[in-house]
Amino acid sequence: MQAAAEEEIITTAILKSVSRYQNTVLIRCFLFYDWYINDTFAARKMRKTEINTAEFRSLCPVATGLDILGDKWTLLILRDMIWGHKSLFSEFKESPEHMPSKMLSNRLKKLEEFGFISKKAGLTNKKNVYYLMEEKGIDAFPIMIEMAIFTSKHYFDYLGTTYTKASRGVMIKNKKEYIADMVKKYKGFKKSIVF
Repeated sequence: MQAAAEEEIITTAILKSVSRYQNTVLIRCFLFYDWYINDTFAARKMRKTEINTAEFRSLCPVATGLDILGDKWTLLILRDMIWGHKSLFSEFKESPEHMPSKMLSNRLKKLEEFGFISKKAGLTNKKNVYYLMEEKGIDAFPIMIEMAIFTSKHYFDYLGTTYTKASRGVMIKNKKEYIADMVKKYKGFKKSIVF
């Protein structure tokens, strides 16, 4: 009943809008809203995920993606996992960006809550906690590749020796193969960990 009323309000707004651009924007917003609401309720019914919409600024997929991955540290943790095969808290602390311990702890918890990583206690050393990338985290890897390509295109001189034209060329020319190879290497690393 409520969905029908909302649909009627949006339809009326579309009919009253002045320009074709406004129509396009309103239709896209409605379609995204419809998809988001249906997907959210379906997920909750199946108990697949708990979605806390209070953490998101809007229903825009770009804004929501930034709410999850767009802070200063989150993608760096995922980067260290897939490129550097890091899995222990102490290993993440060794990154060149020197993330504060409290921030690292918060970001690892956030990534775990959103299903990007999982946490597993060590069996041989009870003090060790291993953080492992899950499929959702692996799905974020192409975002990191695109960011690396963009940054190397526009800020190559700043990168110094950390990033070469050859590595950029491989990412651009063989993007799918490069991603598949890195994912395969990470999955092999994940299987090889002795807890």
